[in-house]
Amino acid sequence: MDKQMETPEIIWVETDSALQEWCAYWQTLPFIAVDTEFVRRTTFYPVTGLIQISEGQKAVLIDPQTISDWSPLRDLLVNEDVMKVFHACSEDLDVFDNLLGVLPTPFYDTQIGEAFASGQWSVSYVKLVKAYLDIDVAKDETRSDWTLRPLTEAQKRYAALDVTFLAQIYPMQKQALSEKGMLDWVMEDAESLKWQYRQNNDPEQNWEGIKAAWRLSPKSLTLLRLLFLWRDERARADNIPKGQVLKDRTLWAIAKFMPENTKAVGKMEDISPKQVRLYSDTVIEKVEIVNQLSADEYQNPLPAPLPSDAGDLSKAMRGYLKTLAQELDVAPEVVLKRRLLDPLMRHIYEGSPMDWSNPAFNGWRKDKVVAPLLAQFAN
Repeated sequence: MDKQMETPEIIWVETDSALQEWCAYWQTLPFIAVDTEFVRRTTFYPVTGLIQISEGQKAVLIDPQTISDWSPLRDLLVNEDVMKVFHACSEDLDVFDNLLGVLPTPFYDTQIGEAFASGQWSVSYVKLVKAYLDIDVAKDETRSDWTLRPLTEAQKRYAALDVTFLAQIYPMQKQALSEKGMLDWVMEDAESLKWQYRQNNDPEQNWEGIKAAWRLSPKSLTLLRLLFLWRDERARADNIPKGQVLKDRTLWAIAKFMPENTKAVGKMEDISPKQVRLYSDTVIEKVEIVNQLSADEYQNPLPAPLPSDAGDLSKAMRGYLKTLAQELDVAPEVVLKRRLLDPLMRHIYEGSPMDWSNPAFNGWRKDKVVAPLLAQFAN
């Protein structure tokens, strides 16, 4: 029998008592592999279809549709003595935050780990299993609707293999990282994912990221912020995607032209009659609020993109980081992602102040990346 055809023992958990028993067992282990299956096509929040946990031998599939007491799993996920191992976990963080109100602590991400271990960025689970276990994993259930019951045997097997292989890979990858002296670096980057997750879920931290927001006047920026915060609140309350309330480009157009009546709202870019009917009163109300403010209450203007002559600096910095990645023997994206390079480049080019609160600027990068980069280019 081909190795990829072997199926682990699969346990289906659908009662609170069974979940409690398994969580008690997992609490005694040094690590567990965790994965989730969910759907989010028409909702703001993910709809959890399945939670999978394995120690490498048995795959336990937890049915969220029948569990009422999540406290044992919640306690497990925040147990500092049990490492929670994921692969590409950003969406899993969202699932557990919304289902249980906690983020896994501590946790490890094998996709991050592989960027350090082999220098490959964003390695898929399929490639990871092939590299470490020489097993070909079929991904034929990727688009399954995991909220439908009963699950097929193929779905259960697919879900089970996701975590059993992951639990087998983790010690191997961990050993490779220990030999490179980079295990602590991977753990720091995993923790920074939680920081980034919280930032991404805070609308106050994201409204400035709407495309071409820098083109708007301070008054229009003030309206854009109000609309952005309102849209987030409305999408959460109605559990619908934010774009179903109003799309980013519609918010931008409203902020730019500040419509003061329903007819004017209906002329905004990419807005449907239904959206006009549902939301025009609120839009007009926000416009009125901004019109009543004084100029000193407006948002500060956003910085324009750096001029074209900053391109040479950008090219030089990216070249420096590529060389540094080669010296460290890690993926170039690990050294400094583009979204982190941009504020550093602006700091160097314009002398603008830096916000050092992002943990990715600290930890191992502070001495290995940020300090040398500033020393090289901040003349």
